[in-house]
Amino acid sequence: MSQTLSPPPAAHPRATLWTLLAGNFIIGTGVLLPAGLLNAISGDLAITPATAGLLMLVGGVVVAVSAPLVAGFTSGIDRRLLLTLSLMLYAAGHLASALAPDFTLLVVVRALTVLGAAVFTPQAAATAGLLVPVQRRAGAIAFIFIGWSAASVAGIPLGSYFAALTSWRAVFAGMGIACALAAALVWITLPRGLFVQPLTSAAWKHAFTTPALLVVLLVTLFSMSGQMTVFAYIAPVMRDVFAAGPEQVAIAFAVSGIAGVIGNAIAARTVAHLGIDRVIAIAVGLLIAGLAIFAASFGHYLVALIGVALWGLGSFSSNSLQQSRLVAIAPSLAAATVALNTSIVYVGQAVGAGLGGWFVSKAITPSIAWTACALTVAALLASILATRMTKR
Repeated sequence: MSQTLSPPPAAHPRATLWTLLAGNFIIGTGVLLPAGLLNAISGDLAITPATAGLLMLVGGVVVAVSAPLVAGFTSGIDRRLLLTLSLMLYAAGHLASALAPDFTLLVVVRALTVLGAAVFTPQAAATAGLLVPVQRRAGAIAFIFIGWSAASVAGIPLGSYFAALTSWRAVFAGMGIACALAAALVWITLPRGLFVQPLTSAAWKHAFTTPALLVVLLVTLFSMSGQMTVFAYIAPVMRDVFAAGPEQVAIAFAVSGIAGVIGNAIAARTVAHLGIDRVIAIAVGLLIAGLAIFAASFGHYLVALIGVALWGLGSFSSNSLQQSRLVAIAPSLAAATVALNTSIVYVGQAVGAGLGGWFVSKAITPSIAWTACALTVAALLASILATRMTKR
């Protein structure tokens, strides 16, 4: 990765990586939080779950468009300042969401709030690459993305459960306070003087015209679209098809999240031995198996949880390693490709939220999960193609 660093990185980069992991936990919780609150929001504001799902769709579209722009215009800003400001914006947005009087204003506030995610996620990955030697870069990036999977373990289930006990507004307010604390932690622990090399038009052109990179981005698009088709609406699906109460919905989120943390940790430890391409193929294979079991067990809660667990094992590990894969293919284009991959993640979120919303608005049937499974099969085929292209 062609990046500059002045002054040298912190004496304890591991502690700094833990801070970035914590920041990703906050970002991941905030991004996925509406999925856990759909039942509460739709009930309180007298809208359908499909309409409430627009919070996921709008968030995905905004981040998809803004992530590459942010990468292009913020390269001259110290990473410590940039990451801190992004979390402060996130804090302000969640606090404002708690006060939104109606759904229209909530959507507008949501669109502004997720700009913080558009900044933090790709720039945290780039910052992690500055803190460790080249040979440890893939593992460092995978490590900080454990925060995203941890968001499913703790953040989303707790948010869903507390919304049932209190209100979705209280959960958003709590998120705002947590974001402010995370911003303070980033400011305290990150070293000053971390900068990435400015992105040139030639770098963007190269990124958009390198076939192997584009196929890797297709893997991200198909896998995220498949996951979010179900995940964005798992709360109403569990309630209406599985007769699940708030506790059982929270358990489903927790199972997915715990499996995600385990999968991401295993991926971070094994990627150096098995190789990025092989680990991603295994992870996407788990996604396919999990979604297929979920579809086949529609209405049977305990069996569906097995599918959710397998799906969780592959979800966040495949997403984090996609970042490392792009860096490995074209180190000099890392700042551009990581931003593009983040953009594609949220395009997938928007596509999945829109597709899942269509299914939910009609009738919740196994078709929603089988469609998600088909998209992840496409992701595996694209991944195999990308591996062959990279080797050539």
